[in-house]
Amino acid sequence: MAFTEKAVRGFAFGEKETSSLVLAVEEIFSFYLDQLSGATGIDLRLANENYQLVVTIGFRVAHPDLGAFNLTYRVNPDDEDSLAGLGPMIAARSVTRLRLDFGHDERLDLQLTRTREYAAVQPLALPALPPAATLRCQLPGSADIDYFARLVAADDATWVPPWLLRSGMAADMLAAGALGGILASRGEAMVGGVFWRNLSESTIELFGPYLLYPDPDDTVLSDLLDEAVGRIARSGARSLLRRQGRLAGYDRFFDRLGELVLIRGGEAVRWTHYYKQLREESGATVYAEPRFAAFLCAEYDRLCLPRQVREALPQSDARGRSAASVFSVDFEPERSLATLRLLVTGNDLAGNFTRHMQLLEREGIHNIIVEIDTASPDDSALVPLLYAVGFTPRLLLPEAGRGDLVIFCPES
Repeated sequence: MAFTEKAVRGFAFGEKETSSLVLAVEEIFSFYLDQLSGATGIDLRLANENYQLVVTIGFRVAHPDLGAFNLTYRVNPDDEDSLAGLGPMIAARSVTRLRLDFGHDERLDLQLTRTREYAAVQPLALPALPPAATLRCQLPGSADIDYFARLVAADDATWVPPWLLRSGMAADMLAAGALGGILASRGEAMVGGVFWRNLSESTIELFGPYLLYPDPDDTVLSDLLDEAVGRIARSGARSLLRRQGRLAGYDRFFDRLGELVLIRGGEAVRWTHYYKQLREESGATVYAEPRFAAFLCAEYDRLCLPRQVREALPQSDARGRSAASVFSVDFEPERSLATLRLLVTGNDLAGNFTRHMQLLEREGIHNIIVEIDTASPDDSALVPLLYAVGFTPRLLLPEAGRGDLVIFCPES
């Protein structure tokens, strides 16, 4: 706890970030101390990524109790076993993101990520566009990002990522190398921008272009995308993904992966996904149950992706696994969207998924999707359950995870 507190303060994070991380470390240490396997040490690592801190707690434990990390976990004051889970429940809800990694010899790494606190930008009315001038694209500074974010915030922010609407976060991400960006200007007027960041080891996600003024000839859009794609291609990434809604004239830059329909404020919003392959792939083998295999084969053929699909019964790697499954849930309130990802499988998988669905429905979430990673045996074990409860695969995102990501949605 002392190490965590001194490190967080030493990296100039605030009181909220400090107290939440110290509390999380305390609760996890207290809960798992009596469960450790044999004479084992506990590794505590803290990484400063400028805009966020990542604390990793690693130890050996034979059968870890992980159920309290679920959003659906509830404490029963009359049940001692339930009360025992209060600590990890508090820890999971004190941080921005939780990740669980299982290694050899009963190794468990708990990764806790806490984002720095940032204020939302104040919208700024768009100035009148001055007379025509030469278009130029340049790398942004922190003041440029703040000014651009304020202009973007004054318009419909449906497809604007939260870190851009908190411009200090975008500036810190840029300084840390976690974000790339280009802004376009005509004379003294800022007219557009585009950003990108790593989604996986192989894939970069593109955000934008965000155009501040009408662009009838697509000049600003084309220049921004030419500049961005050129820089991204030199980074060594194999593919580029864009999922911020429809993009006019996309066919020059992207292939269309498909789209989902989101319900927002009683209206249907089309969520279109695009993809660009930057380098040839060496291929991969994917094991899938028959219905899922048929979907994968059709998508791989359509996108000309070198994959070999083999039909197989779902199998889960049970090394060190808990009896309880664990799901992570990412919320996007502006789109009434919840994304579920399986962190750990367990004997209660069906019941736990049902509890998550019931909770999200009670909270009035209109759009629920599940991400499946084709390289994860645990995720493969979830697929038959998804079909059984009426979810079907709708989109394939190449190399967006350890393998390809597949988006499952409820049948209409």
